Amino acid sequence: MNEYKLIYHDKESSTGGVSPFDKSITEIMKNRDVSIVCPYIGIGYFDRITRLANSWRLVTDVEEWMSSNNIEARQNIKNFILNNLSTIHHYKDIHAKVIVSDDNAFIGSSNFTNKGIKERVEMAVLIEEKKQVVELQKWFCDLWDESEAVNIQDLEQYITSIQALPSHDTNKPKTSLPSKAVPIKAVLLDIRSNIQDIIKSNQESHKRLIESIRKLTFDRKWINDYFHLAKEMIDFTGLTSDDPRLVMSIPKSSEIPITINQRYVLNPKYNGRIGLIMPLDYGMGGYDKDGVVQIHDGYFFRNKIREARWIEFERKNGIEFSERIKDYWKQAILTELKRGNKSGFKKFHEPIVYEAIMNASYRNRLLDKVFS
Repeated sequence: MNEYKLIYHDKESSTGGVSPFDKSITEIMKNRDVSIVCPYIGIGYFDRITRLANSWRLVTDVEEWMSSNNIEARQNIKNFILNNLSTIHHYKDIHAKVIVSDDNAFIGSSNFTNKGIKERVEMAVLIEEKKQVVELQKWFCDLWDESEAVNIQDLEQYITSIQALPSHDTNKPKTSLPSKAVPIKAVLLDIRSNIQDIIKSNQESHKRLIESIRKLTFDRKWINDYFHLAKEMIDFTGLTSDDPRLVMSIPKSSEIPITINQRYVLNPKYNGRIGLIMPLDYGMGGYDKDGVVQIHDGYFFRNKIREARWIEFERKNGIEFSERIKDYWKQAILTELKRGNKSGFKKFHEPIVYEAIMNASYRNRLLDKVFS
């Protein structure tokens, strides 16, 4: 028996024959407990195939499902969700199209709509290899545990916010459905340099960076979050490692600070705090909500006039900042970039830190060594 089978439209199905996608899906669904992942679903088709199953669970992006349909269809989707709240979870940005049963799985490009199954040029694979099916079952269970059913009131508010929008409108509403799913933060594989060459040409700095991270944290995710945040800053500013304004150092203290011109803009602390440069208009009212734990009054003066603020945030359990906080932070960074054209601390710059931030392959190798 073949353990993998490609599914696509041949001449027969393209000229009025049975859709091979529908044939495979219905065979998987019949009298089985199935797990389904798909963001774009036609109620008619979905109801047809789920009636074949003993039981089913669905992980979908309810926002995309709603906004990709016309106003009339949205009401039908809403009713379907409300009638099946215990078996539908909302997972923001889910885009896979998968059906998994006890002994086989369907993975493909087609949406579970009549048009996607019958009329589009799509490709899928039917998997019957036990090891891969078990892996997909675990993958689905993780998605299910990381997500939750939509709140009825939140759903009503979201539908109201998109009421005037036609389907596939590019101007997405600011309102969004709450999702406890952790956002994906992958990076592209860096193909610029051989990792061994990077380490060989920066041996001492590489060793000191390892020791600094070990002193700083026992949590791989935490330091990885820090590097992600630093990368967001680099992507935003376009700074290169040799920019005379940028300094990334490895001091003897357990810190890996980033400086622009003469001022810190980002610095992780061993106690789980993150220091950010912030503009003077960063408001007083949100300190408790934002997790502010210390404000350094003696920083960032010129001619006895304060120009910015240095604020430490409590982030022991993960480095996440709201878009509002990051907007303030980026505003302060842009201001610092305009204040000068070179840093007096450039001699302390360590290019290996820039590599750890921007080069995913090196960072993974580095953290493997740190936490081995």
